[in-house]
Amino acid sequence: MQSKLWHKILIMLALTVALLIPINMINNLAGERENRQLQVVNDIAASSAGPQKLFGPLLVVPYSEQWTEIAETRRDNAPIRESVQRVENRYLYFLPEHLNMAGELATETKQRGLFEVRSYVLNVSVKGDIKLPGGYGKPQPLHGGQIEFGAPYVGVALSDMRGVLQAPGLEWAGKTYAFEQGSALPLEDVNGMHATLEEMPVEFGAISLPFAFNLKLRGIESLDFVPAGKQTSVEISSAWQHPSFYGRFLPDPQSQQIGAEGFHALWTVDALASNVAQSLNKCRTIAAFDSFGIRLMEPINIYSLSDRATKYGFLFVCLTFAAIFLFEILKNLAIHPAQYALVGLALAMFFLLLLSLSEHLDFLVAYLLATAACVSLIGVYLSAVLHSSKRGFSACGLLAGLFASLYVLLESEDNALMLGSLLMFVLLGVAMLSTRKLDWYGLNQPAAADANDQAATTTS
Repeated sequence: MQSKLWHKILIMLALTVALLIPINMINNLAGERENRQLQVVNDIAASSAGPQKLFGPLLVVPYSEQWTEIAETRRDNAPIRESVQRVENRYLYFLPEHLNMAGELATETKQRGLFEVRSYVLNVSVKGDIKLPGGYGKPQPLHGGQIEFGAPYVGVALSDMRGVLQAPGLEWAGKTYAFEQGSALPLEDVNGMHATLEEMPVEFGAISLPFAFNLKLRGIESLDFVPAGKQTSVEISSAWQHPSFYGRFLPDPQSQQIGAEGFHALWTVDALASNVAQSLNKCRTIAAFDSFGIRLMEPINIYSLSDRATKYGFLFVCLTFAAIFLFEILKNLAIHPAQYALVGLALAMFFLLLLSLSEHLDFLVAYLLATAACVSLIGVYLSAVLHSSKRGFSACGLLAGLFASLYVLLESEDNALMLGSLLMFVLLGVAMLSTRKLDWYGLNQPAAADANDQAATTTS
């Protein structure tokens, strides 16, 4: 009997390891479905508008330096000195002294097949002022030439211009200027728009010029802002209840509100805390600037939850096999390894049902349906295997408790370690109390009795 006991334990361990194969296959399937979800996001972004990042406005003053060089060439083996006119174009960039943005973020859902993508429409009002120094800062000629200024313009950089729904124009110093395509800023990874201004006399002294414009912008998944002003304020409100704030700066804690009616957030950033001013003439990509933003999080990511649930599959199989094995020992039953294997496959089927149902139903409903189906199937099956409906449904109740505990672990990610350790402690306590009076050495007595009976038969 003792050798049979160890033989059974080794077979159960082998079955448990073998069941990792279908469980890992289901886990890989969850990863594939999540990758498909990301592909749908990219497909919709390719045909509509992607995540948006807003940078600006910036005042740009183009200027050029013209000078004459004496160039020496050779003609007919004789040196010839000629005067050559040279021109080099450069730009002056002026950040806003104060930049204030206030907007409403309306969300909507784009769907392709089973997959959904969060889209938004931002209605934002941008106001502020730019301080223009006297003589445009009086740029020094690098080659001793003559400086000539061109028409200044205001540039706004955007990640995806296809998302611009409305941009009526720029109000600048009491006049309105229409926006044109292209940011005309020295950035390689964004598009944008710009408004060409009237030329201003260089003889002007230092002057503060107010500006304002409204923008209606569409995007998906996330919205980023680059704090372009020396004092930047961004205030966003939305009915979306599950925002995720990220980036180099977070909203002011006193103003941040998240509730059933949506969220409200206010960022205030000083130029001393940002790298925009220092990096303006060095960076060629908008990604190099400090930024902050909002991500429209799904309230429940079914693929990440399914992935986390599947990671507990091995533990579920071990605990279920242990419970059935205790029934087998305590009630002196004989359960075939094939019956253990069928119960293990039923447990693996739970995770596949959970993944497939959650793509069509609310995750909680999908979890309840998958749990009810698997627990009922295993309960009916164990009633026959354990030769008692009471035993079968007792095991069914224990399994239902395991599934309920798993759901609590999934919903309480921050407390998963504590809850998991408490669960394991409770289960260990139940196993110890159930077997505290079991004579494990006594399991060998039937084998000894069989040997004595055989010896007596041989003697007679």
